[in-house]
Amino acid sequence: MNDIGVFSNPCALCKKREATKLCDYIVRYDNSIIFFRNSKLFQEVNSPGYKHETCDLPMCDNCAKKVGHQVDFCSHHYKLHIQVELPKELQRYQRKAKAEMYENAIRGEKNE
Repeated sequence: MNDIGVFSNPCALCKKREATKLCDYIVRYDNSIIFFRNSKLFQEVNSPGYKHETCDLPMCDNCAKKVGHQVDFCSHHYKLHIQVELPKELQRYQRKAKAEMYENAIRGEKNE
């Protein structure tokens, strides 16, 4: 949503202050092709980048929940974001699996 006029409206959550941010929570992914024969085709199809739709609920600075560098969620989607995190005892398995995938990817690039 690139409507400049959206910021002239009050915050959708508190309805008191001017909205200066939009919720960045991804509500829909538009990448329909999931198999690619090679990385060149993958990059061509996904250029200029990821295709997704965000919540875009207008929020003020006080109501926005900062979750990363230039990433803000509304209170509803922030609650969902917190619920998605794995418990601490499972996060080590997740880190191990990601490290193995990363190592395999590096080995694959060196063999090409």
